[in-house]
Parts: sequence; structure tokens; C-alpha cells
Amino acid sequence: MDVLAVPAHRHKGWYLSLMAPNTKGPAFAWLDPSRLYCNSQALADCVADLLSPFSSDTVDLVAGIDAMGFILGASAATSLGKGFLAIRKAGHLCVATQSQNYSDYTGREKTMETRLDVLKPGVRVLLVDQWIETGGTMKAAIELVEQLGATVVGVAAVAVENTTGGKWIKDNYRVSHCIPKELQSQVDRKQLESFKSFNC
Repeated sequence: MDVLAVPAHRHKGWYLSLMAPNTKGPAFAWLDPSRLYCNSQALADCVADLLSPFSSDTVDLVAGIDAMGFILGASAATSLGKGFLAIRKAGHLCVATQSQNYSDYTGREKTMETRLDVLKPGVRVLLVDQWIETGGTMKAAIELVEQLGATVVGVAAVAVENTTGGKWIKDNYRVSHCIPKELQSQVDRKQLESFKSFNC
């Protein structure tokens, strides 16, 4: 499918066919949703699908995780008419911060941080990232938000894998993702069978 094309009938999840498979090996994520962000309608529909489960919730702020969560998070914040908070990799913020260590999907130990002057008791936050694989990154972001007294309204990502960490997030928080039930097993097996032609 042409990256800029928009089908005449946009069924829920039609944009998943725009995701490009990994060609660089196991050190990289197995799918790359960034291709669908190049299509303005695909991005808009993806964000709308992610926000739909939270339509009756009060969201004060959207927080996106460095770096790909910035794209979906900022788009979601704009759609909701809310502010956006960047949760950064350590060392990028020049202000006082709260930090949290975690292991990413490659198993590397990292640290993320957020500024201290935004999150506080009573602030309701929607956390957004591109993909949840092991769940370590999102769990660390949840801990950051809650350490500062704010409330996690929910978690949104293009996909949430049914790993131990992914299941923990699903069991403990409201979660929104774009993967239909019939394709979840492909996500969990890290295989690309029907995604290329998915348009239903």
C-alpha cells in the first residue's frame, strides 16, 4: 500500500497495514509503526481509536514516553485539547527531576525522568507510548507518575504484547491499543502474516 494513500472505506485498524517490518535484526523492534505516522489520516484514525475507550474519563494531561511516544502522545493531547508532558531519557532535562530505573525491551538498564513541577495529586494522566513489549518502560513511567502523586487514568499504545509485563499493565490499568483480537496472536509471536493486507 502506498504510504500516503487513504482507502475509500476506512475500517477500524486499516492503518496497521502501513507498519513496516524490521529488516535490521533482533536488536530492533520487530515492527515499525512510524511509517503509518507519515499518513495524516492514518495517524488521526490511530489516535482516535486509542482515545475512544477514554471518552468518558477526565484526562488533565497526556504524557508520552521518549521518544516514539512523543508522536502519538502529542497527537492525542492535541486531539483532547490537553497539555503534553514529555517523559525523557535521563540527562535530557535541565530542571529538577524525578527519575526511575528500568529495563527496556532489549534488556538494557536505563533511566527515565520527568520534571517535578507538573505532576501533583489530583492530576489525571493518560500515558502513551508507541509499543509495549516487555512492559518495563511503561511500568517505569507509571511509577514516575504515581511517585509524584498524580493518577494514571490509562495507558495507550499501538500494540500491547501479552508478555508478563504487558499482562501486568492490562491487569492493573485501563489499556487501549489498536490490535484486533484476531491479530493479537501475531503480535505475541512477533510474526507478520495478515498485517500487510489487513483492512477490516
